[in-house]
Amino acid sequence: MAKTVSLTRHSRRSVLNRRETLVLENAQGTIIAVDRGCLWVTLERDLRDIVLVKGMRFQIDRSGRTIIAAEADSTLRLLAPETSRDRVVAAIGRAVAQALNGWAGRLAQRAVPYF
Repeated sequence: MAKTVSLTRHSRRSVLNRRETLVLENAQGTIIAVDRGCLWVTLERDLRDIVLVKGMRFQIDRSGRTIIAAEADSTLRLLAPETSRDRVVAAIGRAVAQALNGWAGRLAQRAVPYF
């Protein structure tokens, strides 16, 4: 039985039983990380056979259909590629945190009158 997945933000964990498949559409940049088992990955218009076992990762390097077949009971994570928007939001968050930490540090150094 084939499962079809469309990725949401960041990551998704999936369990595939032996001989079960997962179909991804246009998932270029997505990383397949194997936590348990053995997977066989086939990419559309690609002659390679990609076999992944526990601890291995593979980044999908082309658009089109990707088929992931479980050779054994397997657990995997699909990690969505980081977008430009994600990088900008993270940079703004770091800048704000750094500014707030600096401001809090200056306040802590100010002399407090003792009455």
